[in-house]
Amino acid sequence: MTALRILIALFTLSLPGLLPGGSLAGPPVPGISGVSGTIRGGEARVRFTLQNAFTPEMVEALKSGIEITFKTTVEVERVYRRWFDRPMGQVRYTRSVRYDALSRVYRLHRDDGDELLADVLAALDRMTRFEVVVPVTGDVEKGKQYRARVRAKLDKVGLSEPLRSIVFFSSLWDVEIAWARGDL
Repeated sequence: MTALRILIALFTLSLPGLLPGGSLAGPPVPGISGVSGTIRGGEARVRFTLQNAFTPEMVEALKSGIEITFKTTVEVERVYRRWFDRPMGQVRYTRSVRYDALSRVYRLHRDDGDELLADVLAALDRMTRFEVVVPVTGDVEKGKQYRARVRAKLDKVGLSEPLRSIVFFSSLWDVEIAWARGDL
């Protein structure tokens, strides 16, 4: 009798996962991966990728001409064992993309220049792959440990006022990616 109850309980718990649209897994969580780079002289080059930063709703909004902007903060620090890490440099970087219906291209705007892209997949790829130059202060010593910290956030300020008020009530547009770290 107990075995039958256990089987019924297991079947009942697995049922929502078998139904169409009833997946127990939520939407993928945005994150930052592949934080790495080099540090030489007065600058650090930091590379990273945003993962799952665009929800399907955001991609559809982009295709309809709404501009999407991410603000990224990159920090470089000297790592000390058993002591506080020393900040050496920080840069804030903005990247946005918008579909231009008249010319049928995606306009990617970065702090270091603009680019025209033919399709949405290329635009999403360029919006999520970064190589940022961070000016550093102080001496860079060979053999010492340095670390990069990266954070990204969807900028809702660039949205139009009616859309901003709608987005305020929607969690689909709440993209704020926590700090990620990587050695340089």
